[in-house]
Amino acid sequence: MKSNIRVLLAGRDASQLAEMEKVLVSGTSHILSLRHITNGNSDPLYNLPEMPETLIFCLTGAWEDELRALEERPLAKRPPTIVVGPENITTMRMAMQVGARDYFSFPLPEYDLKTSLNRIAEGLQSDAGIRHAKLTAVINAKGGSGASVIAATLAHSLAARIGQRVSLLDMDFQFGHLSSLFDLPPEGGLIDAIVRSENMDVMALEGHMLKHKSGLHILGNTSQHMIVPGDIEEGQLKKLIDVVRSGYDQVIADLPRQIDPVAGVVLESADSILLVVQQSIAHIQDARQMLRYLHTYLGIPATRMKVIVNRWDKRLDLSVDDIRKSLEIEDVICIPNDFAKVAESANLGKPLLEFAPSSPVCRSVVSLAENLSGKKAETGQFGLGKVLRKLART
Repeated sequence: MKSNIRVLLAGRDASQLAEMEKVLVSGTSHILSLRHITNGNSDPLYNLPEMPETLIFCLTGAWEDELRALEERPLAKRPPTIVVGPENITTMRMAMQVGARDYFSFPLPEYDLKTSLNRIAEGLQSDAGIRHAKLTAVINAKGGSGASVIAATLAHSLAARIGQRVSLLDMDFQFGHLSSLFDLPPEGGLIDAIVRSENMDVMALEGHMLKHKSGLHILGNTSQHMIVPGDIEEGQLKKLIDVVRSGYDQVIADLPRQIDPVAGVVLESADSILLVVQQSIAHIQDARQMLRYLHTYLGIPATRMKVIVNRWDKRLDLSVDDIRKSLEIEDVICIPNDFAKVAESANLGKPLLEFAPSSPVCRSVVSLAENLSGKKAETGQFGLGKVLRKLART
């Protein structure tokens, strides 16, 4: 299976970028970001905090200057590039001379463009020769919606029922508490891991993690000092995320409800974003605002977002169709209401998947884990496949 790659779509013509975005978000699962070039620098990669894995460069009438700007950057220091420009043999030839992998003109041949992207993704995956975990970010649209319980149960399901190697990141630097949901000590080396990320490998990273008996690894913060987003170096956090993804099959990040540079690093890197709401007008209003922020300011397409309606009650007036229409998003998943069991599970420090494995809440979250992993869950926590895997590891 091809891994998703980070694709930057850049150019000066906003209408071309919009047309290209429609083509790409409708038919690929790659992580797309946009860069409308409005400054005087023609280099589409100028001053980027992080290089994409692939660049799609849309040329304008000033294509000579644009291609020369790209050429000035050494080939080894730029990602594989697809150029979209005029149907002109001179332009095409120059694009190939400066290192373009492929060249297309409007109207876009959608199938060929997607095939070219997938070919690049396969090459990058082959070159890496390592795991590249799927990163899922979970965030509340409104405080108290239940994102932390969803994140913890989802990560536990992927490890215990799907049998994948999973890391759970508690990204709330001030009030994170995910370890308590697994009856683990309030320890964690997230801040130290971020600071040391430049010299970190997977083996060293595991030393900063809490280990649950299911095989789930949890990384959170227990620093005694007040940590605010400005204390975190974004480049170091990006490096840490790359290290985590290289050592696991799935990474679940539980984010506090705020859009700041730290959250932006995780959200922009995520393959999927689960926006957790409850069944009320106030939650839907906040969700609409959050979706607008994610799309407008972070350039995240709707295809990477799912809305999770937690504590769903079919007897309430607000229906799934109402939520879909209001948020203009198709992917809406309902988690049934069972507040008593969830609260008791949290108070006892016993994961919900162990405390109430047959509850509707657990069944719904396990189904979500199947959807994210593309794998079928085992029927029980200690299914035959899991026992065999444990024996193989010992």
